[in-house]
Amino acid sequence: MGRVIRTVAALVAVLGLNLTVAGVPAAASPAGAETVAAGTRTGVGVGVQASARSVRCAQPARAAGWTGENLVVAVAVALAESWCTAGAQNRNGPTAGCPNGSLDRGGWQINNCYHAWVSDACAYELYCNARAAHDIWGWSGWTAWATYTNGAYRNYLAEAREGVGNPGGGVYGTVNTGGDALNVRSGPGTSHAVIGTVAHGATVQIICQTRGTRVWSDVYQYWTDIWDKIGDGRYVSDGFVHTGSSGTVAPNC
Repeated sequence: MGRVIRTVAALVAVLGLNLTVAGVPAAASPAGAETVAAGTRTGVGVGVQASARSVRCAQPARAAGWTGENLVVAVAVALAESWCTAGAQNRNGPTAGCPNGSLDRGGWQINNCYHAWVSDACAYELYCNARAAHDIWGWSGWTAWATYTNGAYRNYLAEAREGVGNPGGGVYGTVNTGGDALNVRSGPGTSHAVIGTVAHGATVQIICQTRGTRVWSDVYQYWTDIWDKIGDGRYVSDGFVHTGSSGTVAPNC
């Protein structure tokens, strides 16, 4: 669990395995239907978080069982390891224990050789990755992570405290449409009325997530039926919100 290769190619190599859904479902929204030309509608008010990644990381860390100062350290370690990115990878060369090399995976960079019991499906999902990391921590302590032993995690402690102490308690994501505004609907699906938009690049608080109409994401090139609740009666398609994961990252609505 060391440095992370933060490249688009690395993320695509991981996420591309399970994000593409073959076929076009009958109830799916047409490609691009959830984005509109920037400036055509007035945006709705949403919360903005200065450190979205720290909040995104604090939620699964807390759910995994860390508390107090160890919760802060857990978030700082994940930020140092991967910026708390669900699809992060780092390839390692051959070692005595792993003669064919190995791969560090996900938010807490869980090694696929030394911790082969953690499946890829789990490793690349933040909540499952956090639970596995918590188990490893219970057995080995923080010395299992290179960014702890070399002190790199200390550079992220202030940011981690901000995420852990976030009064909103929600997960945050960044709207990514490629430039257009994103429709905000009154419910989790394209049959619900459009009540506003959110600008590309805006940070939104995801209060909870639910299933609805499947929508094609032009940006990430996959179908998703996950909808993010960003306010009272306000929902956006998760296919246009970067959360570091293609799955759910917040509680069910």
